[in-house]
Amino acid sequence: MDSGWAHSKIELLDALLEGLIDAVIVIDAFGAIQRASRSVEAHFGWTASELEGQNIKVLVPEPHHSNHDAYLERFRKTGKTWILGTVREFEVVRKDGSHVMCELSVSEIPSDGARGALYCGSFRDVTDRTRARQALRRSEAKFRGVFEHENQIVLLLDEDGLVTEANAPALARIGVLPGAVIGLPLHEAPFWSSLPGNRDAVARALEAARQSGLAITRANVCIPHALAGQGKAADSMGAGRSVPADPVGLCHGALPYSHEVSVRVVPSASDGAPSAIVEVRDITDLVESERRESAVIRSLARVGEESAVLAHELRSPVSALELALKAVGRHLGEEDNAILVELAARMRRLEELLNRTLRFSRPLELRLEEITPGAAFGAALNHEAAAIKKGSYRAIVSVEPGTPSLLADPAALNDLLSNLVRNAVEAQPGGGSISLLARPSPTAPGMVRLSVTDEGPGIPESEREAMFRLFRTEKEDGTGLGLALVRKIADEHSATVRLTTGEHGHGLSVILDWPTAPHSH
Repeated sequence: MDSGWAHSKIELLDALLEGLIDAVIVIDAFGAIQRASRSVEAHFGWTASELEGQNIKVLVPEPHHSNHDAYLERFRKTGKTWILGTVREFEVVRKDGSHVMCELSVSEIPSDGARGALYCGSFRDVTDRTRARQALRRSEAKFRGVFEHENQIVLLLDEDGLVTEANAPALARIGVLPGAVIGLPLHEAPFWSSLPGNRDAVARALEAARQSGLAITRANVCIPHALAGQGKAADSMGAGRSVPADPVGLCHGALPYSHEVSVRVVPSASDGAPSAIVEVRDITDLVESERRESAVIRSLARVGEESAVLAHELRSPVSALELALKAVGRHLGEEDNAILVELAARMRRLEELLNRTLRFSRPLELRLEEITPGAAFGAALNHEAAAIKKGSYRAIVSVEPGTPSLLADPAALNDLLSNLVRNAVEAQPGGGSISLLARPSPTAPGMVRLSVTDEGPGIPESEREAMFRLFRTEKEDGTGLGLALVRKIADEHSATVRLTTGEHGHGLSVILDWPTAPHSH
C-alpha cells in the first residue's frame, strides 16, 4: 500500500479524533490502545497520550477487568463476539477510580495487510440518563407498591374519562375484578350503587374536576353480602359496621356503603399518562357518626326545650313556696323559725338553679355592639357589688393602653364576666383580691386577652377542662352551670376560654381571647 496514502489516512483519523465530543478509543486485537480522542480526558480523566499504549482493561471494572485478556484471546481464536456491531451500556472506571455509565458501540476497522484489524469503540456518557431511568423505575415501583396495596379504590382515567388502571386488591375487597372496570366511563363502573342520582353525582364530579382541577362528592358503593359478613363488613373497608338499612334493590342484592369520591385532573401528556386520578374512600363510619351526632343534637335540643319549660313551670311555685315559708316563720318561735329560714334558703338556691338552667337552655340571640373592656369589667363588678362589699374583696382592674374594644352582646358578656367574678368571690370565702385584666392577645392576632384571676386554691390542671361540663362543680352548693354558660357564651362569640394557674403561681385565672370590634384598633 502507498505509504503516503496511509500517512494521509492516519492524519485524517487524528483530525477526526481531535474534534469528537464522545470519547473514542482504537485498540488492536490484544487490547492495546492505539489511538484515543482528546475528549477521553473530559470523560475518563486520562489524557489521550496517557491512555495510548495501555491495555483497554484499565477502563474495565471488576469482575470483567481480570477476565478481559481471556475474552480477547477467545475472540482471536474463534472470531465470535457479542459486542461488535451492537450498542450496549457499560460501566467504565475513570482515572480517579470512580465509575461512569457509558453507552458503548464497537466497530471493526479491517486490516490493511501490514497489521491486524483494529477496533474502534465510541463511548457516550449516559450516567445522568441512567440515573434518571433508575429513579423513574424506583418511583414507578414505589407508586406501583402504593397503588397495589392501597385499601381505598384508586382509578386512573384517560382524556376521554375511561378507566385505564385500577388497583386490584381494593377492588377484590368489594368483589370486582379490574377487567370489569377498565375501559368503562367512570360513572359506569359496576361497583356504583343503582340509587337514583348516584352515578350522575360521579359523572358531575368528573366534569367539575375538568373545570377546576379537583372535585369531591359522595356516592354509594356496593359490597356483596358474602363480603359484608353476616351483617358486618368483614374486610378493612367495612370492619365492624352495621348493615345499611333497607338495601333491597339498591345494589342488586349487595349492600350500599357510603364513599367519598375525589377526582383530580392531571396535565395531559403524550406518553399515555393518566388524565385524572380518582380515589374512592369508604366513609360509611363517618356518615353513621354524623347521623348519630345529628340525632344526639336533636335529642339535646328537645331536652333543652323540655328543661326550659320545666324550669319555667317550677320557678313560680318555688317562689311562692319561699314567700309562704317566710310568712309562716313570722308566727313561730325562734327554734322553729330557724328551720324555716334554712328551708327558705334552700328554696332560693333551687330558684337560682332553675333561673340558670333557664338561661343556659335558651338559645342566645346576640346583638353585637362595640364595648370597651373597662366598661365590661365595670358592669360585671357593679352586678356583683353586694357580694364584693360584704366580703371585703379588693377588685383590681387593668386595661393596657392600646387595647381594642370588644365585639359582644352586652347582656351576654355581662352574664359571662359576672359569673367569673362570682366564682372568684366564692373561691376565697375569707376575702382576697380579684384581678380583671385586658390587653391585646399575645397569641391570637386580632383578639383581646381578658382574664379574671382570684387568690383561691385553684383547680388541678387535669380537672380544668372538665369544669366546663354541664352540672360539674366542686362547690357544695354549686349548680355546675356557671362555667358551662361561660363557654357557651364564648363559643357563640367565636371566643376561646381556658383555665390556668394565677400569675403568681397560685389561685385560678380564667383566660379569654375575645374578638375585637371592627375599626377599633
